Amino acid sequence: MKALNKKTTFGEWLTFWFETYKKPVLKPYSVRNIEQVIRLHTPDWLKELPVGKLTVFDIDRALAEKPINRTYVYVRQVWHSALFKACRAGLIDKNPVDLCERVRYQRKKSKALTISEQREFIQRLEGSRYKWLMLFYLHTGVRRTEALTLIWRDVDKKEGILLIRGTKTEDSLRYILLTEEVAKLLSEQKKQNKKEGLDGERVFPYAPTTVSKVFVKLCAGHHLHELRHTFITRCCESGMNVNVCQQLVGHKSADMTVNVYTHVLDEFKRKEAAKFTLFPTE
Repeated sequence: MKALNKKTTFGEWLTFWFETYKKPVLKPYSVRNIEQVIRLHTPDWLKELPVGKLTVFDIDRALAEKPINRTYVYVRQVWHSALFKACRAGLIDKNPVDLCERVRYQRKKSKALTISEQREFIQRLEGSRYKWLMLFYLHTGVRRTEALTLIWRDVDKKEGILLIRGTKTEDSLRYILLTEEVAKLLSEQKKQNKKEGLDGERVFPYAPTTVSKVFVKLCAGHHLHELRHTFITRCCESGMNVNVCQQLVGHKSADMTVNVYTHVLDEFKRKEAAKFTLFPTE
């Protein structure tokens, strides 16, 4: 690659930044997401501009071409990160993304399945090829990709633990308990794989998009990530310590876990408070 300077185009810099600083350390899922931002969501006219001449107006114009959704937010984050590094490297004086108006995108709050919804969902799983995967999500609270990247050598029956390979970086690993229920469903999945002639390393040899689509058909009104939220909710309702739950689901801090616990406890307190009467039956 030619020497980098202020005349280097934004497209050339994005490629260099991605190949040098991101691709070697990120997990395949994150690598794919950034690659898609560069290839699909960065306009060609923006890529052709010299990085040293990028202005806030260029960034605003490019972002204005996109609907305000999760992709919009992620594209802005990727451009900001790339240009932050360009600033540190001396290719630009200021990061133009810093000067853009920050658009707030309100994510839809995840909602856990109620007990009745959970029961109905489990009933619908009967006969489904994805039964054991969906039950695995319910029993572990792992993220979609964490389950789909699980390999058989990550299952340690002797020690009674599972190695979960986080979705962000190579260092984002954690261990969770191999409970009796999880061990049973993994055993059933192994039988199913053998029956289907799928004897590879992966425990759940399915495509991420397919899994999400199947879930929506099985559980209308919810999205797959809400099984993770459901697991955390059930942990709270079962009286599990918040810090233990945090470690099991792989939250960096207890704040995210506490938010769910607080919500569930508030609901519990409302139900308990409703029992109050000035004249209790003796």
